[in-house]
Amino acid sequence: MERPAEVTTPARQRPSAPLLWRCPQCGFLLTPQPTTVRCPRCGENLRKCRYCKFADTVTWECTNARIRSTFGDELVRFHIPEPDHVWACPENLPALQPYFWQTVWREAMANPLTRGLVWGAMAAVVLLLAFRYAVLPFVFPRPAPESALVTARVIVQREKVELGEPVPVLILVTNAEEIPLEPCLIFLRGSLARDSEISSNPPQLPLPLREGVQLRFPGLQPGQAFPVWLTFTPLARGRRTYDLKVDVYCGGYRAIVTPPGDFRVEVR
Repeated sequence: MERPAEVTTPARQRPSAPLLWRCPQCGFLLTPQPTTVRCPRCGENLRKCRYCKFADTVTWECTNARIRSTFGDELVRFHIPEPDHVWACPENLPALQPYFWQTVWREAMANPLTRGLVWGAMAAVVLLLAFRYAVLPFVFPRPAPESALVTARVIVQREKVELGEPVPVLILVTNAEEIPLEPCLIFLRGSLARDSEISSNPPQLPLPLREGVQLRFPGLQPGQAFPVWLTFTPLARGRRTYDLKVDVYCGGYRAIVTPPGDFRVEVR
């Protein structure tokens, strides 16, 4: 396509350039000059027809009446031959205005007073967040509640075992509070705890007490639960019925044990 001849436009009819352009290629904001052609950051040609206010990017035709009447065909249409077509159009008016927030931010940063206020507000927000999440928890730690919701589910796998068989017991401890509770202590009382060899998973060394044994485990984080497997191997060789009572404490709070009461295991 031949390049159309230059068309002069009276100065009073020429639209004034916008205050800011936003490069559609890299997003760079610039203040355009009458001689501005390319983006100073990425070199994109900002005078392409596709960036012009009068370009119809659906039909790729120019909608400017002056261009259509001067350079148009018999149907008064001026077709843009390529999406990226560029020529020295006298009516070229790039529609590259930035987003509203970009304009506001640039104007705010251009004013020393508003720039200082913005940076001061941002620094204040950062300091408040640091104080809230880094300093305040150490100065005023979260107070412990008067009573904590800690539950322990005790499951005796078999209530009747043969002579010489171990007795497996599962204890599932859950911390339903919003604060960590540690440590967790499991107290085992009754004849099954006194007269049996006890092993646990996670492994812990049972601490003998006057009426049974104590097991100590790491604490629980908020909403956390952990299982403890216990294996009782009765030392006596006779047939008898053993009783077992389980108490659980986490962070000094007594857990609600279900099912409540004593457990009985019969060795046949």
